[in-house]
Amino acid sequence: MPGVAFRLETTEEKRNGEVLHPNFSMDGSRCSLDGSLERFFCWTVAVVLAVMVAMPTQRAFAGVMVLVGEPFGPFGTMMPVGHTAVYLDRVCADGPLKLRLCEPGEPQGVVIARYHRVGKIDWIASPVMEFLYASERAEDIPTFVTQDLAWERRQRYRRQYLSEMVPDGTEKDKQTDEWWESAGVAFNRRVWGYGLETSREQDERFVATMNARPNVHAYAVRKRNCANFAADMVNLYFPGTVEVDKWADFGLMTPKQVARSVAAYGEAHPEAGLRVVEVPQIPGTLRRSRPVRGTAEAGLKTKRYLVTLLMIQPEVVAGCAIAYLKHGRWKVGDGAVVAEPELFQGSMQSAAVGGAGVAGGRGALR
Repeated sequence: MPGVAFRLETTEEKRNGEVLHPNFSMDGSRCSLDGSLERFFCWTVAVVLAVMVAMPTQRAFAGVMVLVGEPFGPFGTMMPVGHTAVYLDRVCADGPLKLRLCEPGEPQGVVIARYHRVGKIDWIASPVMEFLYASERAEDIPTFVTQDLAWERRQRYRRQYLSEMVPDGTEKDKQTDEWWESAGVAFNRRVWGYGLETSREQDERFVATMNARPNVHAYAVRKRNCANFAADMVNLYFPGTVEVDKWADFGLMTPKQVARSVAAYGEAHPEAGLRVVEVPQIPGTLRRSRPVRGTAEAGLKTKRYLVTLLMIQPEVVAGCAIAYLKHGRWKVGDGAVVAEPELFQGSMQSAAVGGAGVAGGRGALR
C-alpha cells in the first residue's frame, strides 16, 4: 500500500508479574507487537485504515435518473398520475434550451422535462438545485414554504434563467404559465427518483442528440406527454427499456410506468447500479401531494371516478380492477432512501473524483 504505513506498539503494565492491560500507540511508520492478540489487533486496524484511505469518494447518484413528482392541486386531483422529469448528473444546462457536459468539479447536474404551455418550446433544462428547491445552495433552501415565498423564489429563478422566454409582465400569461413548474418542485410535490449508471460516452451521445433536435412544442396528452418524453430519454440511453403498459394504463404512458420500467431494467441488470431515492416535500402551508397512480389504478382509487363509473358503467370498474390486479400493483417508492439537498449540490464534485455510487437501502443520503 504505497504511501501508507503503520506502527502500532504496546507496552504492558504489570503488578506482581500479572499483566493488567496493554497500552497501544501508533506513529505511522511500522507495526510491531508482541503476542498473537495484539498482533491481530494491529493488523486489523491497519487493514481498516488502508481500506478507508483507498476507498474512492462515492458518487451521489447514477448517470440518468427519472424523477417522478406526485400529483398536486386541481389537475392532480383530476389526473392523479403525477409528473415526470429526467435528471442527468454529468450534464449541465447551456441556457434553458440546450445541454452540455459539465466541467470537472462543477457542482450541479441538470433536469429536463416536457411542458404543456411554456411558449413554443418542448422542454426546459434547469439546474437540479433550482428545479427541486428554487435555490442555488442547500443552505438557502427554506425550511417552511408559503405561497408567497414559493412565488418569490420562482420569480428570482425566472429572471435569472428564463427572462428571454418569459419576460417580466408575461409570467401569468396563459401561453407561458407553466414555467414555474420548472423550479421549486419540492415546494409542491414529493419526488421519487429511479436512476441507472451511464458512461461518459453515453452522455456525450445524449447531449449531441438532444442539441441536434428542434426544441419546439410537441406536447399532446395521449402520445407526447411528460412521461413519453422521459421514456424517450431513458430509451436513448438504454434502447427498449420503457414501453407502454397496454393493460394497466390502457395504452397511455404514465410516470409510474416509466419508473417501473427503469426499476425492472435495474433489477435485471445489476451492473446498471439501480438507485431509488425520495426527495421529501418541504413543510409549509402548501397542500401535500398525493400518491402516484397508474391509469387503471386511478379509476379504482379516485372516488369521483369510482362512484360515477359504478353508477353509469360498472363494467368499466370491473375492467379497471382486472387490469390493476394483473399489471398495476407495483408501488412507487419501495426501497427508496431519502436524498438530502446537499447530495444534489455536491453530486458533480464527487463524480469528478470518481466512485461506484451509493448503495441502495434505508436511511438518508448526504
